[in-house]
Amino acid sequence: MGDGLTISGGGETTVATDELFVDAARLGAAAGVIDRWMSSAAALHAELDDAGLDGGTGWAEPAPADAMRRVERELGRCGDTAEELRSALIASAERYGWAERTIDGFWKAGGGLIAGLLGWVAAPVGIGLGVGLAANSAWRGLIGPTPLDQWITSNRGLLSDPTFVRVVRAAADSVDEFLAGVRGAPGSHAIGQFVGAPESASVLLALTALLGSKSLVDGPVSVTRANPGQGAPPGHPAAAPVRFVAAPTGVSDLADRVPSGEGPQIRIERYGQPDDPRWVVYVSGTVESSLVAGEEPFDHSSNVFGIADDSVIDALRMAGAESGAGERAVRQAMEEAGVAPGDPVMPVGHSGGGIIAAKVAADPELNVVGAVNLGGPTASAPTSEGVPVLSIEHDEDIVPAVGGFGQPSPERLTVSRSVLEEGREYDSALPAHELARYRETAALVDESEEARLVAFVELIGFTGGGPGEVSEWTARRDGFSSSTGAR
Repeated sequence: MGDGLTISGGGETTVATDELFVDAARLGAAAGVIDRWMSSAAALHAELDDAGLDGGTGWAEPAPADAMRRVERELGRCGDTAEELRSALIASAERYGWAERTIDGFWKAGGGLIAGLLGWVAAPVGIGLGVGLAANSAWRGLIGPTPLDQWITSNRGLLSDPTFVRVVRAAADSVDEFLAGVRGAPGSHAIGQFVGAPESASVLLALTALLGSKSLVDGPVSVTRANPGQGAPPGHPAAAPVRFVAAPTGVSDLADRVPSGEGPQIRIERYGQPDDPRWVVYVSGTVESSLVAGEEPFDHSSNVFGIADDSVIDALRMAGAESGAGERAVRQAMEEAGVAPGDPVMPVGHSGGGIIAAKVAADPELNVVGAVNLGGPTASAPTSEGVPVLSIEHDEDIVPAVGGFGQPSPERLTVSRSVLEEGREYDSALPAHELARYRETAALVDESEEARLVAFVELIGFTGGGPGEVSEWTARRDGFSSSTGAR
């Protein structure tokens, strides 16, 4: 656990802590200042020489011209040292980035090899996985905690182990090798580089739909604007029909306003003038931990659809819904709130809401100025040119890992850090995934002096800084009576 942020992406191949990038920038700035001083010293030295104020004029040592020559030489040494240190820091970040990419490559290769072998010897396990997950969700909804839930509770430390998290990230990109092993296709691992978590999720959705499983089935949704004054005593400011809020000034403000999952799942803030509206859309994380669609649209079924939709092959899937219920609910809420295609908008989401924020950010029909993902599996999500996506992912959080390693994008800037204390036991099954801890990391982003993070924080000023109007929206799947999927 620590306050140091590790930064990667954003069009750079370097990977390092924000302190290292800041120090390198400061050394570069210092070298520039020293270079200007050296130029001034050289000019003054030349003037003193022209004036005859050198060692031959009877001046006591050192003569003015000689002293300035020495100043020029010492400034040159200082400048060279500053530049050497800056170059060494950047080279260190480059080596760290190279090492990370190499390690990721080994993990990908190992994950594909193991998945292929499992496909040969454990095909029944793969076929029964979807049925087992569906049964687990149904059991939880009807009876209570399942044996799988109890196992997870007993092995919380494993789920938050950074090495296990990396294993999951590699496995998420390797379902294709597993299926190739089932088919017994020799040499099929060669296609693995083109198939990642989105393609794997799309294939999984197609199979479950064709088999008629109740797992990973989605349905239509509807949204209702929450009454802002509901439950407030008469005359209380909260009872007003319209709520106003100060404009966000940093990533911390954005994270603080993301719905926690209790109550409305979507929050929309409107800023600017009537003829020039600007919007911030906040999306809750996963509310219902189920793969069987129920009344709650923010569930794992919706999350899988969101990941699958990032694949180009998903358009070929003939069975199942076209997109996740959560994403459709957010788009419907945006439309009913008044968001027009040309209006500047910034989506922000936690966990499954981060998937939706990334999807909205990649929509070419919307005028998205930037997006924030807090712990969502978005590494493979496509990006739009000129639309920066800030993705905050904790080292011990398994949820971002289920999105695989993904593909690098100049628009995606990933910030990570360790948030758990070694040896400490936590009550939560996924403590590193909690929204409260992502809010803490968001505050560190605001405090950082790293240039890319500073630029993103400044981008939040697109709202104009005035007060904004708040609306909250509750989403439901139509025709479902509970999380068990009963209609």
